[in-house]
Amino acid sequence: MSKKQVPGDSESKHGLILLGNSGVGKSFLGNVILGRDVFEHECSSGSVTHETEFEDYAVGNASYAVFNIPGLIEADQEAVDRNKAEIYKAFQQRPDSVVAFVFAGGSGGRIRDEDIIAFKAINNVYKFQSKSLLLIVNDLPPRRPPKYEGGTLIKLEHHLGIQHIQVCFLDRINNTDEDEREQMRAKLFDAIIRCTPITHKKDGDIQLNVDVLKQLTDESKAQQKTFQEQLAKLQTEIDARQKAFDEYKTQQAQQPREIHHIRETFTDRQSGFSCTLS
Repeated sequence: MSKKQVPGDSESKHGLILLGNSGVGKSFLGNVILGRDVFEHECSSGSVTHETEFEDYAVGNASYAVFNIPGLIEADQEAVDRNKAEIYKAFQQRPDSVVAFVFAGGSGGRIRDEDIIAFKAINNVYKFQSKSLLLIVNDLPPRRPPKYEGGTLIKLEHHLGIQHIQVCFLDRINNTDEDEREQMRAKLFDAIIRCTPITHKKDGDIQLNVDVLKQLTDESKAQQKTFQEQLAKLQTEIDARQKAFDEYKTQQAQQPREIHHIRETFTDRQSGFSCTLS
């Protein structure tokens, strides 16, 4: 394990485990949450993170560990198996955690098949529960269809097989703009404090073989296509989800909170978060 923080010196009881494939922005989001550049990140088609690393984030007398973990899917099996081991390390180090799985939204907001495949493979082992799970759709184009969030919520619940999920939609930002980073940070904290850390127990091993990856991708594409054709029949539900999201977004805008207040709220709730689900 990469020692951004020496495990023996860590006092955090809970973890925030950032999962997702390479290139979705886990390292950058970890840095945004921490408020400083700790994890290496760059614009690249390849992976930057190769070992599990974490950094304690302390507020007052409380702290939690933010984990940055290699992506699961790689081109060769040896790399995939190495990444599996790194994922196991994070849950061994902090079984009591909130899990944040990051999806790439940069392709016009389309949910990628490889992200769905990776989520399912890890979920089969750790059996994620909605109250401790945060899905992040990152790097979204600011201008997108008016019902994008409502439709994506329903789509993710369908493809991942988990109901009442919480999703945080993050617009693409200028990574060097401190104001935009602070706004993103506030949005992430607001989503995190709505989740409750639970104990994650490993049940078996992550099953992912590069030899069947194309087959899994083809199956996922077919499932996405079929569901897309069914969306027209779900407009009432999509409208309801979108309305709830828009109301939440309006409420956030009408009640702006300073980042230090969000930190204090996070500290107060670490030992027992309350979870409001989408």
